[in-house]
Amino acid sequence: MRRILFSLTLLTLLSTAVYAQSGRNKGSSSKPPESAVPEPSPSPDSAKPSKPSLPKIVDGERIYTSKETDEKAQILKKPIPRFRGEPRRQTRGYVILRAILAADETVKHIEVITGVPNGFTESSIAAARQIKFKPAIKDGKPVSVWIELEYTFQIY
Repeated sequence: MRRILFSLTLLTLLSTAVYAQSGRNKGSSSKPPESAVPEPSPSPDSAKPSKPSLPKIVDGERIYTSKETDEKAQILKKPIPRFRGEPRRQTRGYVILRAILAADETVKHIEVITGVPNGFTESSIAAARQIKFKPAIKDGKPVSVWIELEYTFQIY
């Protein structure tokens, strides 16, 4: 009986050691340093398109993210998109725009991330150009920041 218990204990200890040597993290959440982890290359067949990274400088001006500023930009007025003519029936979806809220209180470099057909994207861009805001502040000065705007449409 002692031999059986001894054998089972030894087997358990050896299997634990082998498991620990296998490179698996047994319940540990520690990660290797990021520099050691290679970046996965985007595959051309991936179903989910990734957003392009934000440029730091546009037209010779430094553009910040809201995390980099001392005070975030405050949107004071966000107009609703206006439509010319009769909007198409049964249109559902959302328009996502990326834009710069510039230090001079203008909206610049509007680009479409996700669009909706039948003129909804164009009217969203026109509405985005009319946004009134207080610029973000960094080191006591107004600065330009990237933002994403979303307009949702549900017309039946």
